[in-house]
Amino acid sequence: MVKRTSKKKRQKQLEWDTRFKWGIGLLLLGLVFIVGSNFPRLSLRSPWLSLTQRLERVEEISAQELKERMEDKDFALINVHVPYEGEIERTDNFIEYDSMVARAKLLPKDKNAAIVLYCQTGRMSEEAGRTLKQMGYTNVVHLKGGMEAWERAGGEILDLSSLTNEVLPKEGFEFPISWGEMGPRLIEIGVIDLDEFEEATKLTSEERDILTKGSTEKIKINSDNSHFMVNLLWALGLAQKSLAYSEGPMGAEYKDEAGNFASTGGWTLGRAEATTYLGRYDLVPLTSEQQEKVKEIAENVYRPCCGNSTFFPDCNHGMAALGAIEMVAAAGMSEEEIFKNILALNSFWFPDTYLSVATYFERQGTQWADVDAKMALGPDYSSAQGAANIYQKVGSLPYSGAQGGSCGA
Repeated sequence: MVKRTSKKKRQKQLEWDTRFKWGIGLLLLGLVFIVGSNFPRLSLRSPWLSLTQRLERVEEISAQELKERMEDKDFALINVHVPYEGEIERTDNFIEYDSMVARAKLLPKDKNAAIVLYCQTGRMSEEAGRTLKQMGYTNVVHLKGGMEAWERAGGEILDLSSLTNEVLPKEGFEFPISWGEMGPRLIEIGVIDLDEFEEATKLTSEERDILTKGSTEKIKINSDNSHFMVNLLWALGLAQKSLAYSEGPMGAEYKDEAGNFASTGGWTLGRAEATTYLGRYDLVPLTSEQQEKVKEIAENVYRPCCGNSTFFPDCNHGMAALGAIEMVAAAGMSEEEIFKNILALNSFWFPDTYLSVATYFERQGTQWADVDAKMALGPDYSSAQGAANIYQKVGSLPYSGAQGGSCGA
């Protein structure tokens, strides 16, 4: 027998069901209100965004607001656009929008540091901003409309891709001196074994002539002959008499260990051990005043492969730079000219380092041509520690395909 429910009971059950549904609806509405009040910056403008996406939305800053904040800049400005299409002046770093985690070392260590991201239109910077928030950064905004909006607001976009040819001109850098008979003389005394040198350096016919016949042509360094230049100047710096080998660290506290450095023990292109030739010859005639000048300049010339000045030439680039300083000092060049010439050498030997240095100065409003060469060669920019610090500030260089030099023959 089927049990039936009375009409009165069915009506009462319907009333309870209706009240329950209204109660659930009011409860959900209250939860939405509470969530909305706790996240006032996360608007629900797009009904298609998931709750996770809403919580990860990155706050925007307008181009005009950014221009005003640039007057008293207290934030990290990071370009995240790929491929490289220019940048806003005073940018601190370039990090590809999809490489924030991989390049975390380039980001501020303080997770509460103020960060402004930008790209061309705003899409990449917003994505990069969400990544930073997931990484724990709490004070991140991105430029609404990107560089396009910045230009519409009257801002300037710098294109630093031309820096490569300014730092490393395709035509090379010419010195106001020639090799003369330096090549044949180095072979004669044995500091260069021609067969060993040719095998290690892969000489062109012109370079072989410089070594075997000498040259009256002006010395020139470019991307193609930088290895030849460092090896030939290394041999000169090794054999030339210098205060570096009598008064410097290699002639004082390390005198008994002089053969253990990369610049000495690493020289394998002579007919005998490197110490056989160390500081023994007047290949470049220098007066006592010029020797002192070489010392003073060498003490302020660093290279990014080491932490020591050129007056302590413990690697090939240091010893090569010492030889170059001696040559240009003997020619009667001024201190300013000498630093300029050595900076050109260092730039071709360590291209990425000096592209980073040039980028750093350009972003501060100083063109590479106006940078003080003595300052650029000092420890703050050219020592191993200084170069690493500049790289940390500048980040990767999307317009550079150059590579650094090594300390081998």
